[in-house]
Parts: sequence; C-alpha cells; structure tokens
Amino acid sequence: MNLIVLILTLLLGGEPPLVLTPVEWNLGRIERSGGIVTTEVVVENRSGREAEIAIISTCECLWITPTKLQLAPGESAHIELTFDPIEEPGSVQKDIIIRTNLDRLPKALYLVYGEVTGDAPEAGTAGAAAERTHQQAGSLEDSLPEERLPQDSPPLERLPVDFYASPGCRSCQRLLRRIIPRIERRAGIPITVREHNIFDAQQYAAYLEILREAGQEESAYPALVVGRTVLQGETAIEQQLEDLLTGRSPPAVSDSAVTQAPASRLALIPILAAGLLDGINPCAFTTLVFLISALAVAGRSRIQVLQIGLFFSTAVFVTYLMIGLGFFQAIRLASAFPIVAAVIRWILVAVLLAFAALSLYDYFQLHSGRTDKVMLQLPQPIKRRLHRDIKSRSRSAALIASSLVLGFLVSIFELACTGQVYFPTLVYLHQVRREVGSFSYLLLYNFAFILPLLIVFALSYWGISSQRLSRWVQGSMKPVKLLLAGLFLGLAELTALT
Repeated sequence: MNLIVLILTLLLGGEPPLVLTPVEWNLGRIERSGGIVTTEVVVENRSGREAEIAIISTCECLWITPTKLQLAPGESAHIELTFDPIEEPGSVQKDIIIRTNLDRLPKALYLVYGEVTGDAPEAGTAGAAAERTHQQAGSLEDSLPEERLPQDSPPLERLPVDFYASPGCRSCQRLLRRIIPRIERRAGIPITVREHNIFDAQQYAAYLEILREAGQEESAYPALVVGRTVLQGETAIEQQLEDLLTGRSPPAVSDSAVTQAPASRLALIPILAAGLLDGINPCAFTTLVFLISALAVAGRSRIQVLQIGLFFSTAVFVTYLMIGLGFFQAIRLASAFPIVAAVIRWILVAVLLAFAALSLYDYFQLHSGRTDKVMLQLPQPIKRRLHRDIKSRSRSAALIASSLVLGFLVSIFELACTGQVYFPTLVYLHQVRREVGSFSYLLLYNFAFILPLLIVFALSYWGISSQRLSRWVQGSMKPVKLLLAGLFLGLAELTALT
C-alpha cells in the first residue's frame, strides 16, 4: 500500500473506495521536441458496490483511454494517459477530474505535473506539422479582411458567453486570445467572454447545473456556454461556435450562467478584516511598541525612526508574503486529493472554533486583571530572544540592513503568534478562491497586516511617545480579543458553508 493510501486510510478510518496507482503522474523533465508521452494507471474499486467512473481531461493536451469505467467490487482496470507537450512549454500542472457514483468519493482529482523544456519540434515530426498547421491557419486568418457592417448600421449588442476551464491551461488561453476573436470577427457578432474556474466550488456547481439543464454529461474542458448550448472541448468550440453564432439569432443567456467570481465578494471582507486584526494583535503590537521604545533609547531621530519603519515594514511584508505563498502551494498539493481536502476543511473549522474559545478565555482573563493567564501570546523564551535582537540591532550603524534583518527576524519569531490568524485565513481563502487570482488576496492580507505598523511609525515620527502607544495597546487588548473571537467564529462558519 503506497503512502497516500496509508494516509487516507488513517484519516478516514477505513480504506479509500477508489485507489489509483500511481497516485499521480510525474512527467519529470521532458523535451518539447520529444513528442507525446504515455503512461498507464491502474484504477481499483475497493468499495463494497459497483463503481461507475467517468474520467475527464481538463486540457486537450491530455488524452484518456477509456474515459468511462464500470468496476465491480474488488475489480481493477487500466487506463492510458497521453500527454502532448507541443503547446505546454515550461512548468506543467494539470488535473484530471474523476467522477464516481460512490458516496464517499463523488469527485476526485488526479495530478499530472512536470517540466517541458526545449524548443518546438523540427520539421518532419507530427508535432511540428500540427504546430505549422496552427501557425499557417493563424497567418491566413489574420490576412483575411474583416467583415464590417455598413456605417449607418446600429452597433450590435455584445453577446455574453461563459468559458469554463482550469487555471494555467495554456491551450485554453490560445483559444481565448486567438481562436474565439477570429470566430467573432468572421461571424460579425461581438461577444463578451466571462471566464470561470472549474476548481471553484460554486462556479463548478453552477456549470454542472447548466449541463443538467442542457441534457449533457460532463465530458471535456474547456467548455463554452452560449445561451443554453454547451460546447465541450477545444475541437467542438473551434468547429461549432461560428455556426452557432451565425446559424440563428443570438441565443438568450441561460439563467444558470453565473456572474464573475461570487467567491471574490465572499472572500474580500474576511481577508481584509483578518489582516487588520492580525496587524493589531496584542502579542505582535507589543513587540512593535518595544521596538519604538528601543529606537528612542538608542537615540534615533524621528526621521531615522521613519526610515527604519519603512524598511522594517517592507521586510515584514515580503517575509509573510513568501511564507504565505509556500503555505498556499502546500494546501494546493494536499487538496489535489478531495478526501484530504475535506479533512483539512473540517480540521480548520475545529481549529477556528478552538481559537475563538481561547480568545474569549483571554478576554475574561484580561477583564479580571490576570494578564499572566492569557493563552494566545508569544512564549516567554521567544519574547526574550526577540527583545534581545531588537536591542542589539536598534543601535547598529547599518540602518537599512539592520532594519531589513530585524523585520525578517521579527516576522519569523512572531509567526508563533500571528500564524494563529494567518494560516487559518489562508486555508479559508483557498476554500473559496482557488484560482491564480488568490495572489491578489494574499497581497491584500499582507498589506492590511503591515498597515498598523506604518501608522505606528508615522505616529512616532509626529511625536507620539512609546509610553502613549503602550497605554493604547494595554487599553485595546480586551476589545481586540473580542474582535479576534468574532473573526475566528465568522471564518469557521464561512468555511463550513463553503
């Protein structure tokens, strides 16, 4: 039994109902000029019932044979996967969707990844011929005159269509940027393409509902929805879209078509609130006040404090951003296995509820004056080490270098405290927004996190003493603990409902 199967077995308390061997296809480093590559995957039904399995590629660079299986309990079968690297230079990461009728595993993802190196094939290979065909077709179509409406004709209303694909699909981008605009020009009907990520839970569910209404089964990606007609796969879109646009009046848009990124609105406010609250988290803020005090004792001028603050905040921003990107990638890899993703989701809910309870506990301890009983704070050994580093580096003559190093060190040491908000928020963000656009939300979180730092350094520049800042921190600890408890409860509820 391989490691992934063992992990799933331990997490679920029983064998996974469907096992694929190998658990992923690592292409390694392959040459773009080397032609197509193939592998075999064994699919085994370990459930107690007959399994109906559909295997769906998310890119026409990946071919699957067969695409449907019916396995009795204990039965296994081989499927062949074929990858064509001709249009996929650079890093490759693809997901194959596996759908079953098994209650414990209605949907799973099979990961294909690797690195495609080198140039396009030389003339004479099948891949090169296909590449030349694309280029020649593009050159011919680019040279054709565009059909234009008479000048006195009223402008046509743009037709909205919905495009469903996986993030990072390069051939899908070729379809969006080159093929569809040419079809649009030839048909003389302006269209607006609304892009949707099939790995976003809400958008994927909406697309499945569109398929159900259209009387179709999920079979290939990318997919284009024009009114109530669904074209699945690049070939179908290239061959049928123009006929669909010109063969009848522009179709009405299906009521099931989703608007762009509802998860974006769902994520924006919690991410912003989490970043700001993490920035004024008492265990982090007291360290900041100590830094301001140490700079004053070291005889730093106000302009030097401001300069140190800017470089310090920049280092904190970059450090937390890098940590977030690494953690986000780890979540992404773990979530390639839907059962693991579900386990992570409910563990996150439990952790958030625990943090909410501990924040309330801390509030009541502070309210009773028992500050030594606060649970969510930096451990004393880390505090002492951090204060020692701040004292030594605040006196350094290398102003910029010391500020950057200090920002990095404070970020790493304080992760034991700030990570209580940061890491659960990142897991929540991945649950509601899995596409590349998540990076902008990561930037937003970290900007909100350093905003209180910038404000404190600005106040210090304007003459606010560290004693006044310290009194403000002491007075705000109780309400911040209540706000953190509310944040943890809100994230737990949103995560459970997403």
